[in-house]
Amino acid sequence: MKKYILLIVLSLASISLSAKAPDLNVEKMFDDTYKSNPSVSLIISRAPDKYFRGCTVTNNAALVKKVEQLFDKDLPRASRSQDLSSNGSQFRSMTVINNGEEINIGLGYEPDDGCYLFISGPLNAFK
Repeated sequence: MKKYILLIVLSLASISLSAKAPDLNVEKMFDDTYKSNPSVSLIISRAPDKYFRGCTVTNNAALVKKVEQLFDKDLPRASRSQDLSSNGSQFRSMTVINNGEEINIGLGYEPDDGCYLFISGPLNAFK
C-alpha cells in the first residue's frame, strides 16, 4: 500500500513540475522596457481565478507595428484565431492552450496610430 501512495505522490509532483509558463511573445509588452514610455499604458489585474493584462498604445505607429509582429509570432501556437474588420476598425484574437487552460489574446487597432492588446486567462495557465 505504501508503494501505491508513494507512486501517486510522485506522479502528482511530476505533473505539477511539468507545468510551464506560456512564454508568449506578446508578454514582452509588459516588461520594464515599456513602463516609462509615455505612449504606453499598462493594466495588470490578478484575481484568485483570473489574470488579466492590458496594454494601450497611442500615437506611436512604430510601436503598434512591434505589437503586431509579436502577436503574429504567437499566432502559430493558437488553437483558434479570428480577424474581424468592420467600418474601418480591426480586431484580431487568438486562444493559446497552456497547462491545459485557455489564454485569450486580443489586439484591436485604433485610428490614431494606436492599439489595445490584452492577455487574459486563469492563473494556472500562466504558471
